[in-house]
Amino acid sequence: MHFKIRTRPDGKFVEGICRGAVTGVSMVEAIAEMRLVDGYSDGLDALWDFREADLSTLSVEDMKLILDYMEQTPKRRSVRIAVLVFKDADFLLLKLWRAVSRSRYGQTTNVFSSHDEACHWLEESRTPDD
Repeated sequence: MHFKIRTRPDGKFVEGICRGAVTGVSMVEAIAEMRLVDGYSDGLDALWDFREADLSTLSVEDMKLILDYMEQTPKRRSVRIAVLVFKDADFLLLKLWRAVSRSRYGQTTNVFSSHDEACHWLEESRTPDD
């Protein structure tokens, strides 16, 4: 997987753009790279863009590897994660991730197909439930 980080001038969130075949190892590497962004580990919201990524080979073992890695790193509670996807099959996989991330990590994750909608959601004011 090719991974690129795009910081935003307003500093409200950071974008991680994923392209190509996604594996557990490539996601762990991407998460580690995101953690180097100023503020990310302290709760900066994020947009993960998978529109040009291939999630079709992501296995249960890959998901376990990602979860194990996240269990070993400091929790980013009370953050909002927007996940951007293009294909319907990816929606199902990432909706499962949304449920796991909420219950295990206290993160609010939403899945979008529109970049504008994802950005708007991250930019809007938080409510007490977020």
